[in-house]
Amino acid sequence: MKFDVKKVQEPILKASVWVQGNSILQAIKNAFIMTIPFTIVGSFSNVIKMQLDQLIKTQHIHSEILTNISNLFGYLNAATLGIIGVIVVLSSSYSYARELKKKYKEVNVFLAVILALAAYFVMVPNNVNFADPKAKVIQGFSTNFFDYQGMFTALVVGMIAVWVYARFGKTKFKIKMPDSVPQNIFDSFASLVPITGALMIFGIIRIIIQSLGYTSIIEIITDVLVKPLLSVGTGLPAIIVVILMEQILWFLGLHGFNIVWGVVSAFWLPIYLQNCAQYARTQSFAGIGIAPNTMTNVYAMIGGSGATFGLLIAMLIFTRKGEKEREVAKLGFIPGCFGINEPIIFGLPIVLNPIMFLPWIFVPLINAVISYVVTKIGWVVPLVVLNSGSEPIFFSTWLTGAFHTSPVVLTLVLVILDTFLYAPFVILNQHSERAVIAKQNEQENEEDKSVFKNDTKEEPNNGPETA
Repeated sequence: MKFDVKKVQEPILKASVWVQGNSILQAIKNAFIMTIPFTIVGSFSNVIKMQLDQLIKTQHIHSEILTNISNLFGYLNAATLGIIGVIVVLSSSYSYARELKKKYKEVNVFLAVILALAAYFVMVPNNVNFADPKAKVIQGFSTNFFDYQGMFTALVVGMIAVWVYARFGKTKFKIKMPDSVPQNIFDSFASLVPITGALMIFGIIRIIIQSLGYTSIIEIITDVLVKPLLSVGTGLPAIIVVILMEQILWFLGLHGFNIVWGVVSAFWLPIYLQNCAQYARTQSFAGIGIAPNTMTNVYAMIGGSGATFGLLIAMLIFTRKGEKEREVAKLGFIPGCFGINEPIIFGLPIVLNPIMFLPWIFVPLINAVISYVVTKIGWVVPLVVLNSGSEPIFFSTWLTGAFHTSPVVLTLVLVILDTFLYAPFVILNQHSERAVIAKQNEQENEEDKSVFKNDTKEEPNNGPETA
């Protein structure tokens, strides 16, 4: 029986075309693409700071210069990843406002972005000790809402605020000014009612959330989505569920690791620390079980969430010179060696890309199952050394495996497997990209021909010249 590739390609390509034509999904994708420079700077700054801090601590170095350099990269990290939630609210509102302006000409993009930022702060509890109702009220905002934990709130609030602003702008409830009024004053007064209405709506939503016993949207997400994971346990089923949740959140543009790990770490990390302490005491792997976080954070996510190091290699092998995907792979290769894969997630992109959904979900799951089985049967030693988590891929598994080679061999095998698993989807994604580019070029050519014909028709006929 001959396998028909076109039957598989057609529904995926149709889904891809639908995503590209959906203004909301395009706005979300473009919003996260805008965050790439900030996430790269923040991630590298964090890696450098962690290495410097580790060096200062282990070598007992007392150097003001090294300390200041470490602090410098700490400042960069705090000003990028530390406020990534704020960056997302700005980028998402800007992207969606530009999309809506195609439909609603009266949308002022700048005012829409400022409104989204204001609406975001309406939703954020103005009490640093918001999580503990018995604690003293300290006026201010908790940093939880500005880093990765606040990304979902930022995305939702940014998009909804702009949509409400655009819808209000189409109603009759707005202040009209004479045409002689300068444009900036006209826009400000025309936006007064939409901005007031939008902020009132978000204020009411916050009151409803608080009346339900929650302190914020973040707490609702944790209760509804993440806490049920804890009932699964610490074995292979729990590992699979956690990876699924992380990957789905990432596909939607949210930092799956930070959202899920923030909860499960309280239950999983002690197991790993216990294994590390036992090995340090006995120098033996006897009696040491599998710490679930070593499966989810190390083997399942080689090169970052989604095991994208294999994807990087597949992109370098199966894409042509000069194509966008190949350039993205070159840009993301060195960061990928350190587990930083935002350039791939948002640059390829993987976010909201139907073609990449299946490998994005299943490649890390396959890695986790294989690594769990071979560790369980004793082919590979457990990971028992606590590290900073920012070392290069193969060196990291060699270090955490107490300088044994079996974890390194397993990592190499998984990278090769991941490359082959990602390869068909890289090729399919390339076909889709080329088809879209060809269609765009065809439309542009037809438009040029149409303009040329119209220009020819409109040329005046002056008749024969007379002497």
